[in-house]
Amino acid sequence: MTRIDRHIAIRMLGNFVLLFLLLYLFAVVIDVMLNLDAFSDAASKSLPDDAGGLRKVYSTTMLVLGYQLPQLFQFYAWLWGILVIGATAFTIAQMSRHRELVALLASGWNLQRITIPILIVTGGLGFLQILNQELVMPHMAPLLLRTHQQAGQAGVRSFPIPITVDSSRRLLQASDFDPIEERLLQPNFIERTVDGLAVRRIRADQAQWNPESESWIFKNGVVTSLERTDGEVARAGRPEVIESIETDLSPRRLLMRRHGALAGMLSVAQINVLLDGPETRESDSLRRSLWSRFVIIGVNILILLVALPFFLDRYPVGLVQRSVICAGVVLPLYITAAAFMLVPIPGLSPMVSAFVPLVLLLPIGLARFAWMRT
Repeated sequence: MTRIDRHIAIRMLGNFVLLFLLLYLFAVVIDVMLNLDAFSDAASKSLPDDAGGLRKVYSTTMLVLGYQLPQLFQFYAWLWGILVIGATAFTIAQMSRHRELVALLASGWNLQRITIPILIVTGGLGFLQILNQELVMPHMAPLLLRTHQQAGQAGVRSFPIPITVDSSRRLLQASDFDPIEERLLQPNFIERTVDGLAVRRIRADQAQWNPESESWIFKNGVVTSLERTDGEVARAGRPEVIESIETDLSPRRLLMRRHGALAGMLSVAQINVLLDGPETRESDSLRRSLWSRFVIIGVNILILLVALPFFLDRYPVGLVQRSVICAGVVLPLYITAAAFMLVPIPGLSPMVSAFVPLVLLLPIGLARFAWMRT
């Protein structure tokens, strides 16, 4: 890397960080203004009734920071590709305004050569997103799933489990599920035949998840066989003690059925563990999330190649006019790519639908880059 390459790369990184912080702070301010009552109520519940005004302000501020800081990593995952284009536009506009592009062209550089440090920085930011996705967001997932009313909690609040089916056609219903403790209260399991007829009913006061055996360990678990003959209503047999039951309805899967966004916060290893079991209704969503997180890196680079000629020109160009034209081209490309990668498409497997945007954008991006007027 030459000194000029380092200069362009450092300037682009600076513009990226500046844009990222400005947009993040703007989003935080808007979110706090709209949900200040929720933060204030959550702070009041954690304080005694005789707490002073300054203490309430301090507690509310800490709750806001505790809620908003984890959102920074998800904000980066969502917007890093668009912010790369914005940082590139500002970097080229600055170089054009100070006649740095004229000097580089006069010294024998062409415009395609100038894009090398920009593409390297983009690849580095994409690699940073992979590290964010694999190492940070899986640990932040319980915090990212919280609502504003749950600010200050270690994770999402417990919730009841409605009738839920596992891969063995077994039904589960529980009065309460604690995702943090991975515990079910008053769980009821109903085992069924292929025809859907109930054959066994399992009840317990409590069930604790055991990740090693991938089973729920019961407290005061009782199983009752449902005996039936042709034309008769099922009769309950004699209750027997049961200690555990194996099922693919793990705490992570139950949480994902409640919060669909969890699939995008899991690491590759966690997704592979969930896909290693029997096929469930979440399998396609998990596969789309698995492939999309890598395909999006190439999609962002190709969209950047499409956007570069709007700003990189031999003559000084107006940033505002070119930005409006670029936005009219780039935003539909992002929306179309997201639709293919995130929305189920009839007739296409999750892997194929995730790679379709990459295949379609590849000739467009390379053609735009090759036909750039240098």
